[in-house]
Amino acid sequence: MNIKMSIVIFILLSFFNIGAISSDIVSAQNSFNTLEMKVKDISEFQENGVKLQYRTKNNIANEAYRIKENLPRNMALSYKDGGNDEFEAFNSDFNIDIKIWREDVYSYVEIILTNKNPKYGTKYLKNILKNIENSKLENMQYFLYYEGKEKGLDSDYFTNGLVSEYNIRKAQLMKISNGYSGTGYLNDGEKINFALVDYDTGSHIIIGTPIIFTTY
Repeated sequence: MNIKMSIVIFILLSFFNIGAISSDIVSAQNSFNTLEMKVKDISEFQENGVKLQYRTKNNIANEAYRIKENLPRNMALSYKDGGNDEFEAFNSDFNIDIKIWREDVYSYVEIILTNKNPKYGTKYLKNILKNIENSKLENMQYFLYYEGKEKGLDSDYFTNGLVSEYNIRKAQLMKISNGYSGTGYLNDGEKINFALVDYDTGSHIIIGTPIIFTTY
């Protein structure tokens, strides 16, 4: 494990350190939104996104219409029909892919909103999709992720050994073909996944909860 990669891992994992911190501070910091802001400080924004999945007894045509009607009108979205119960909504900042399929009495829906504008955090994106919620939706679940290009950190600050000294809740780290992948838990039990991946364009940091739903 090289020193630069160790520095990034240290900063990510140190977010999970819960030793000697008051419950009020832990509560305030214990969110994906806070982690995203921390990672933004050490990376150049590339993309973030939110996935919403659920099931409903509404049929496919009615559910597709309902989704379009409930996305905020001030987003000035354009639409493209992908066929086979898929469609896409987009503007200059956002891309929203919607898939709906039928099994027995339920229609299953997967909506993925991705964003290329660093102005918008995942909290903002999630609020966009919350407009689609209603009391008839079942098994609703959100997934969030952020990807940034590592800026380059001063290796004098940390060394390899510091990573192993941190007390992290059930943190696990594994080597993958082009970097490292890890998991951990926030103090409230929320699962966080992260990956540090080397591409031709540089080293990228990806975080997601409860999983990273995009490929890397």
